[in-house]
Amino acid sequence: MGKAQIIWYDSDRPDSSLEQKVKKVVRSGEPIFLCRCGGRVSPPPTGYCWRMMNEHPSMRIYQLELKDGE
Repeated sequence: MGKAQIIWYDSDRPDSSLEQKVKKVVRSGEPIFLCRCGGRVSPPPTGYCWRMMNEHPSMRIYQLELKDGE
C-alpha cells in the first residue's frame, strides 16, 4: 500500500516551509492533496499545478499534478 499526503493551507497564515515539504513529497512520488482553508491556494512547485477536484462538494480540495506537456 502506498501513502498519500494532505496539506491544510490557510492563506491568511501561510507557512513558509510549505514549499519545501511539498517538494520533498513530490520526490517520493506520493499523491498530494491540498485543502484550501483561506481565499487562495499555495503556489505549486515549478512544473506542477493544483487541479481543483470538482467531484468534492467543498470545492476546496486540490490535487497536485504535472502540468500538461511536462
